[in-house]
Amino acid sequence: TVAGIVISFALFVIFYAGAFSLFRHEIDQWENTDLRQPIPDDLDIDLALKKVDSAYGGLNYSEVTNLKLPSKESPVLYVYGAIDKTDSTTERMAAYVNPNTMEVQDVKEPKTTLSTTIYFLHYFRQIPVIGLYLSGFVALFFLFAIVTGLLIHWQNLLTKFYAFIKEGKWKTIWTNAHSVLGVIGLPIQIIYAITGAFFGLLSLMLIPAAFLLYGGDQEILVNKLNPGAALTVDENAPDYDGVSITSIYSKVRAQYPDHEVTYLRMTNFGKEDAIAFWNVDDHQGILASGSLAMRMKDGVILEEYSLLPNKRNYSYSVIDFITKLHFGSFGGYTMRIIYFLMAMITCFMIISGVLIWRTARDNNKYTLKQRIFHHRVTKWYLAICLSMFPAFAIIFLANKLVPTGLEDRTTLVNQIFFLSWLGLTVGGYFWKNYSLQNRNYLLLGG
Repeated sequence: TVAGIVISFALFVIFYAGAFSLFRHEIDQWENTDLRQPIPDDLDIDLALKKVDSAYGGLNYSEVTNLKLPSKESPVLYVYGAIDKTDSTTERMAAYVNPNTMEVQDVKEPKTTLSTTIYFLHYFRQIPVIGLYLSGFVALFFLFAIVTGLLIHWQNLLTKFYAFIKEGKWKTIWTNAHSVLGVIGLPIQIIYAITGAFFGLLSLMLIPAAFLLYGGDQEILVNKLNPGAALTVDENAPDYDGVSITSIYSKVRAQYPDHEVTYLRMTNFGKEDAIAFWNVDDHQGILASGSLAMRMKDGVILEEYSLLPNKRNYSYSVIDFITKLHFGSFGGYTMRIIYFLMAMITCFMIISGVLIWRTARDNNKYTLKQRIFHHRVTKWYLAICLSMFPAFAIIFLANKLVPTGLEDRTTLVNQIFFLSWLGLTVGGYFWKNYSLQNRNYLLLGG
């Protein structure tokens, strides 16, 4: 109970924002007209890179260059690389190229960031440094609450599942709804708790793992997780400009016709020892993705550094498995809709759990001062959580209404969202009872 109460503010935010983040690519297309276009059959990656080179005054290919290839959800070519600055240092850049017009758009100065704001909120990334770790610890305590809840209720799970009624005392109604929906959502809640803790606390987990298993050598651990990280290239290798990325791309697509080529990571492009890592995914099977390490000069696949679909090492398979489980990025729209509904059921469980906690304490066993405290805590809970519904509607409206050409547009849209959420939270606290809070937030959001 204590674990659930302490983390439920944060947990509601994680689940509510996470539910919408499942459709972030669709939200991207809604908010950005550049992402609503067909993908050309004759995508020219070489020309696109030349356009980026020209726009940024030349990319530094001795650094790793990543390309996110066009897809149905995001039909533009993203380029993440490095550029040389005048003071002899390098700086990372990010841009996308319209594959039909070859127009270059800087990602660091986007036209809109609605989907990114919601996605970052899911991980508390708006909180500097500790935000991601905070989300990981919340997921960890959520797992603790699930396990202890099971230990308490496991003997009566079936009884409670069939005990969902619409009549009786409010405490009984909330308790039964909480228990029944808890049973229905239990599998996916365990998945979310474990995978959420994994992503939030991954960097913290790797440090002790490296010390325990590899004498503190983190490089060995990284190479175990990703064999490609062990590959080295020579910055002084001879130049070699006879490579056509577009033709290699076509060969990879032909080799895996049932998969989509999603990413390309290039090391030392333009040199004789340049290496390309191609990621492929069929978006259906949970273990049917992989990567090919390829020598760019002659197109030879380096088997020992490749993680081919259905032939990958254990550690990489586990990481990919966890990633797909968490984001529902398998099974198409059906799986994402199921994930969305389960996330909303979990949000209801959080709210009903708070109301059970409050109602159980509304008796003479507690002093008047304690009961007033419980009442205020519950009102703040409901105000913070339920106000997310109209606040999300407001950020969608703001994204539509704030002129695209306005300076610092994305900052303004985000300020409108967070300030409206704060205002709705504070205002909603002063509605006299929980029923009014619930009704008014639903009406405002609608």
